[in-house]
Amino acid sequence: MVFEKTEKLSPSLQLKLLHVWNSEYPEVLKHNSNSFEQYLKSLVNLQHTVVTDDDHNFCAWYFEFDRNDERQFGIIVHHNQQNKGIGKALLQNAKLTNRKLSAWVVDTNDYYKSDGSAYISPISFYLKNRFSVEPTRWDSDKIKTVKISWHK
Repeated sequence: MVFEKTEKLSPSLQLKLLHVWNSEYPEVLKHNSNSFEQYLKSLVNLQHTVVTDDDHNFCAWYFEFDRNDERQFGIIVHHNQQNKGIGKALLQNAKLTNRKLSAWVVDTNDYYKSDGSAYISPISFYLKNRFSVEPTRWDSDKIKTVKISWHK
């Protein structure tokens, strides 16, 4: 596995990440190329880690940014690469350079991916990796999420 950190995405990599976002996250969070680009541009102090296998196939994407005086993150592991320790390795690496991390996570299995398969909440994954579920919720008309956090 190759873990590559970058602050800038090439146009081709950004399109690849858009495709993975749209296939792995709940369909209600789907982006088109313009809305995805605007989303990324809205994130302050954005840093990416892209994971590929030895054949340069995409495995995972971790991104972190500043929002509301916190270091927040998102993570997507391709469904063919889950349960191989990649997500855990990404979080362990992020914990080395941050004192605190937080994210908004879907906490139910009530959503579906664009292919019609169920989106399984990653809450148990984060709990296994020493994150806590905060009492703070962010529920919109599209999706319901809960805040998770980790402190050094």
